[in-house]
Amino acid sequence: MSIANIDRRNFLRLSATVAAAGALAGCSTAGAPSGSASGAPAAPYLVAKKDGPFTVGLSNSFAGNSWRTQMVAELQYAADNRPDDVKKLIVTDANNSVDKQISQINDLLGAGIDILLIDAASATALNNVVKRAHDQGVLVVSFDSPITSENGIIVSYSNTDFGRIGGEWLAGKLESGDTVFTLDGTSGVPVNTARIDAATKALTDAGIKIVAHADTDWDQAKAQSAAANLLSAHPDVKGIYSQGGAITLGALSVLEQRNMSLLPIPSESYNGFLKKWQSLSASKGWESISPAAPPSISVKSLDAAIQALRGDDPGKEVAVKLDIITQENLGEFVKPELSDSLWLPTALPDDVINKIF
Repeated sequence: MSIANIDRRNFLRLSATVAAAGALAGCSTAGAPSGSASGAPAAPYLVAKKDGPFTVGLSNSFAGNSWRTQMVAELQYAADNRPDDVKKLIVTDANNSVDKQISQINDLLGAGIDILLIDAASATALNNVVKRAHDQGVLVVSFDSPITSENGIIVSYSNTDFGRIGGEWLAGKLESGDTVFTLDGTSGVPVNTARIDAATKALTDAGIKIVAHADTDWDQAKAQSAAANLLSAHPDVKGIYSQGGAITLGALSVLEQRNMSLLPIPSESYNGFLKKWQSLSASKGWESISPAAPPSISVKSLDAAIQALRGDDPGKEVAVKLDIITQENLGEFVKPELSDSLWLPTALPDDVINKIF
C-alpha cells in the first residue's frame, strides 16, 4: 500500500476523549515551562509557543513493511480526527536514503510545517537539518529510530529493554555453553543496534555462544532464507534470537518444513506471529515472549509535540512503556479475526484496520 493511498482514506472520527486519555500513557512527566517570561524557549529542544491547529510533517526513513504502514496510518487517523490539533499532515518516504531524507525534510520546512516528526535513517546524519528546523521555530520530535540532536524531543520505547527481555528469556530456556544465532533487523538502524546489543549481552552473560548473525530487514521472506542458511551451517543450535514477529515466523517456517524440533525463539507483537504462537501452544506446548513496541508511537510523538508547542514541556526524552506479551496474557493481545499484518496493541477500529491491510 502506498503512502498516498493511506493519506486519502476517509477514516472514521475518533472521539476527543479517547485521544486525550491515550495521549501520553506511560510517558515521562512534564518538565519546566517551554518558554521564559520573554517568550524564548527554555531548553534547546523547545521552540516558542504557537497556537494550533498545526501543520505536521512526518519524515519517514522508509515505508517497506507493515509496521511502518500502520505507523503512518495511526498518525493519519489521529490527524484526521483531531481538527483542533492538526490542520494538515504531510508524509514523506526516503526509501532508506539519508540524503533523500535530508532533502525531504528541507522540502517540509519550505512547506511551512510547525511540527516535524522523524523516524530516522541515521542517528546523527540528520542533525544539521534538524538544527535548521529548530532555528525556523519548528518543533522536532524523533521516534522509533531517534536522532542525537539536542534540538529535538525523543519519544521512544526502550529498545535496550526490548533486546534484554528477549535475550534473558532465551537464555533462561538454555544452558551455559549452548549455541544460538541471531536474526537481526537492518544493519546500522538505531533500533536494531540497541536491540541486538542488549540481547547479545544477556546471552553472553549467561554463557550462551552466538555463532552467527544475519540481517533480515524485519522481512519474513528474508528471515526464512537466512534461517535456512544458518540452520544448515549450524544444525546444533539450541535457540534463535529474533527481534521481530515476521522474522520469527520465517524461522518457524524453516523448522517446520525440515521437521525439526521447534527451538525457543523470542519475538514481537505482530499479529501473524501471535496467531502462530497461539496455534503452536495449543498443539505442541510451544511458548515465546514478545515485547510490544506498537506503531502508535507516532501518535504519542504528535502528542508530545503539541504539548510542547502549547507551553507544557514534556521533557527531552519521553519514555513509552513496553507491554510484554507472555504465555499467560497472549489471549489478551492476539486478534485471530484480523490481518496477520497488524501490530498490537492498537486503538484503531477493526474497520479501519481492514481498510489499511
